[in-house]
Formats: sequence, structure tokens, C-alpha cells
Amino acid sequence: MISTNERMIYMQSMGYRGKRFYRETDEKPHITKSLILRILKYFLPYWKLMIVLFMTVISTSVLGVVPSILTKNVIDIALPEKNLKLLVIYILLSFATTLLLNIITVGQSYLNSIVSKSIIRDLRSIMYNHLEHMSISFPNENRRNNIQINNDIGGIESVFSNTFIQLLSGIFIFLTTAATLFYTNWMLAIVSLLTLPLFVIPTRKVGKKRWEIALKTQSKLAELTNIITETLNISGIFLIKLFTKEKEKYKEFENVNNEVTQLQIRETIIGIWFFMTIQTFIAIGPMLIYLVGGIIFIKYNTITIGGIVMFVSLVSRLYGPVNTFSNIHVDIIRSLALFERIFQYLDLKSETHEKENAIVVNDVKGDIKFKHVYFSYDGIHDTLKDINFEIKPGQMAALVGPSGAGKTTITYLVPRLYDVKSVGIFLDEIDIRNISLSSLRSHIGMVTQDTYLFNTTIKENLLFARQNATDEEIVNACKAAYIHDFIESLPNGYDTIVGDRGIKLSGGEKQRISIARTLLKDPKIIIFDEATSALDSNSEFFIQKALEPLLKSRTSLVIAHRLSTIIAADIIFVVVDGKIIEKGNHEELLKKGGIYKDLYNTQFRIKK
Repeated sequence: MISTNERMIYMQSMGYRGKRFYRETDEKPHITKSLILRILKYFLPYWKLMIVLFMTVISTSVLGVVPSILTKNVIDIALPEKNLKLLVIYILLSFATTLLLNIITVGQSYLNSIVSKSIIRDLRSIMYNHLEHMSISFPNENRRNNIQINNDIGGIESVFSNTFIQLLSGIFIFLTTAATLFYTNWMLAIVSLLTLPLFVIPTRKVGKKRWEIALKTQSKLAELTNIITETLNISGIFLIKLFTKEKEKYKEFENVNNEVTQLQIRETIIGIWFFMTIQTFIAIGPMLIYLVGGIIFIKYNTITIGGIVMFVSLVSRLYGPVNTFSNIHVDIIRSLALFERIFQYLDLKSETHEKENAIVVNDVKGDIKFKHVYFSYDGIHDTLKDINFEIKPGQMAALVGPSGAGKTTITYLVPRLYDVKSVGIFLDEIDIRNISLSSLRSHIGMVTQDTYLFNTTIKENLLFARQNATDEEIVNACKAAYIHDFIESLPNGYDTIVGDRGIKLSGGEKQRISIARTLLKDPKIIIFDEATSALDSNSEFFIQKALEPLLKSRTSLVIAHRLSTIIAADIIFVVVDGKIIEKGNHEELLKKGGIYKDLYNTQFRIKK
């Protein structure tokens, strides 16, 4: 049977730290003083715990050699002298030392867990808060990276929970053990140290081979996970069923699954042979010590039998630290690479940053002005070109034009989801870049083309607009959006779970809930982006009738392909290729005989 210590050494040599697998990384971080100092800053809030943790490491390192010394005394003193009392004392001391060592080790693990988990918690909170305040271009362009960021933060937990404590502990274990060995017999101590390469060299070479296989396994597991993620989500499963691709996708999954299995079997076989190799080389150390120690004892009598036994028990304590030192650079380089990538995200500046002395606006009239507004998504090609218009308080303004003309972009600029690169947008004569973001957006309600509902109850989705809304206010908002009767007809009413992205509801039902949610917010400015595009004509008519009295006291900006929904608008802007080429009310635009009239004639099938 292999000892617990030897098993731990084997697991470390194979690249395991607890349940986490380590491999050599191709990422080469730029290790600088500023990077190291920035990492160390995360330890500062827990410096008191770190001092206590440091003391526990020293204590366990020292206490770890005591049982071996007591064993030596049992063999060299208590047994030869046939001193029963002394034998009992040594045994009790050994037991007490071991018990104290284990208790301190538990405390050490507890403190280490508190520090490491707290730092990771802090880092996740900092990252979430940072990304939450980025402009919406970040999640649009970095959807995959958001998952990578979370994986990276999880990855660096090893620095705080394992790497640091293992390095520190390894140093003190090696020093205390080596000092004890040299103090006992310097010749045998040198022999003990010379046996270490016999353990490290095969560990490094054979372990590297298993790393390569494990890398391939992880790659295939990632491919397997990607197949599951893409095909078993709502959109994926719909697509598979509609195109009857069940067999093809299952075959693809089965092939990758088989490859993963074969790699895992190969990895296991190499692990078994590796385990056997480690056991063999671990056994060589004690054998050499018995041989050389025996020669010293017989010929020179400068060591005792107890001393030889102590050497054998202590030499295995050197394997762990030496293996840690030989592999620690892999962990450090990999972790520093993760840190560097995380800091790159934390250093990103939001395009819509808030000024230090931003204005908080409480009483908003709703006057909106665009003055010479230019905007570009990529910084090269202008999506909007010299946009100029004014929407007076309480007016209903409409944006019409072909797809891709820039209508939605205009609406995104009002709540500063993006920032303009020219003169600016003004709310009640105040540049919106001078208004605090929370203050600005609190006065704006938006119903987007792609309605998003959380996978919770209808009521919770509505309360997202205003958490303290009463049941009466919720019902009134739903009645105004003509969705109350439908909700009441459901078995669980307002407590009905809507499913992922509202999958259990039709497009029109989701749209009306979204409208109710916006109305519940009771904003001064309302933006509708294709708000009624998913509704049938009957629902659309009643919603328009219900919204008319509500919109009288609000400024509203409406996008619609159905001109019937915006005929009553106070002013209509025709947007083509990022420019406003026509403006006026319905009757005025028809008289101009331009693009708006062409759109109107086409939709209502009026012959020229």
C-alpha cells in the first residue's frame, strides 16, 4: 500500500491541485512590477488573516518533523533502556503533536479558504460592476469573451487558494526537514538530497506526456460542451426539429463523445503506469538510506538505528516541496497570463462614461433636440450623418424609412446606450452627456423590437420596471396594454413562469407585457422600436387607443414599418442612409410627394 503522503506527491506530480487540473500554457504574460503589485493589492484587505496564515504555515512545518524525532527517541532511548514511562511519554507526545498539527492544518485550510474565496468574490464583483457600466457595444461584440472572463476568474482562484500557500509551505517544509536531517547526520542528509532527482526527473517527463493527452481531452470536452450548448438551447432545438437534423447532430455528438472516451482511457492507462513508476522511485529513497545508513552505523557508528528510521520517515517530506518547486512555474505563468487578460478587461473604458459632477435631473419636461449628430459604430463609417431635429414636450414623433437606415440607432442615442461623436443631444436644453446616466435613463422608457423577458413570473418581469409598484398599479398598466385579461385567464395568473426569454408566450403577448412594464415605470419619455410589429391588427388597434391618453403628457419616439401606427404622430422623420431627408406630419408629407408618400402608397396599395 502507498502512504497518504506518497499519494499526495503522486497527485501533485501529475499536475493536480485538489480537483483542478493544471497544464503548461502557451500564454506568456508580460511579468512586470506593476502587474505583481496589482495582484498583491487584492490581499491587502485580508492582511491580518494573512499574518495568521503565515504563522500556521511555520507551525505546521516545524511540528511536521517532531513525530519523526520522537520515533527516533523511542528506538534509541526508550526501548534500549526498557523505560516504559519514557516510552509512554514519547508516544503521547507524538500523538499530541500529530493532533495539534492536524488541528492547525484544518485552521490553515479554513483561513486559506476565507482569503481565497473572498478575493475571488471581490474580483467577480469588481468585474461585474465594471462590465455592467460598459456601453452595449461590449456585450454585442464580446459575447463569447464574457464566458471566458468568468472562466479566467475561476482559473486564478488557484493562485490564492493553492499556489501561494503551497509555495510558502513547501519552502518551510523543505528548510525544517533539511535542517533536521543535516543536524542528525550530514553524510546521510546529502544522500537523502541526492535521491530527489530520481523522483523529479521521471515525474517531469512522464507527467508532460499526460499533460499533452489531457490537453487534447480538454479540447474535445470543450467541443462536446459546445455541441450541447448550441443544439439543446431553445433556438437550437427548434432549428434542429424544423430541419429534421436530429440524426446528423446525434451522430456528430456521438463521434466527439467517442473521441473523448478514448482519450480518457489512454490518459488513465498512462496514469496507472505513471503511478507504478512513482511508487518504484519513491521506494528507492528509503532503500538507499537503509543501505548508506547501515554502512555508516556498522563502520563508523556515527548514527543510531533510530536516526536511520527518522531519515526514512523524513525523506518523503522532501518529495512534496521539491515537486512543488519544479512545477510551480507552470502554475505561476498560467495564472499571471489569466491575471493579465482580466486586467485588460478591467482597464477598458466605457464609451458612455459619466462625468464627475454629472447633473441629476428630477423634473423633466421632455424636450429633445438633436444638433448636428454624427455617429459611427466602427469609428470609420458614419451610421448617422448630421441629424438635426427637435421633439417638443408631449409630442409624438415617428421615425420611418427602410431597414438599416439608422432609425434604431437614433433611439439608442437618447438614453446614451451609445455616445455621439459630434455636437450632441439635448434634454430640456441640457447636453445629455452632462446628466448622470441613472438620472437620464430613469426618465426614459423603452419597448424594443426584440422583447426580453426573464425566466420568472409575469409579475416579477413587470416589477423589474419598479420594484415597489402595487398590485393595483400592475393591473392598471396591464389593462392599458390590453394584456390583463390574458394574464387572468392563465392558471397561475400573474405568477405564471414565462420560460427562457418568454418562450411560453406568443410574440404579441410578450410585446404587450413589455409595453405594460414600460408604462409601469411611468417615464416622461417613451421610445417604441417596432413596438406593435408582433401584434395582430385587432390588438394593435386597441393598444393604440389605450395609449393615446397616456402619451398626451409624455414625449414619445416611435419606429414603425406599419404607417398606420404613426399616422397620428405630431411629427414624422423619414430616415434614409443615416440622414433625415423629410420631416412633417402625415398630411404635410403626403403633399410633398416624396419617399413617405411612396411608402404610404405601397403599404395601402394606392395606385399612382
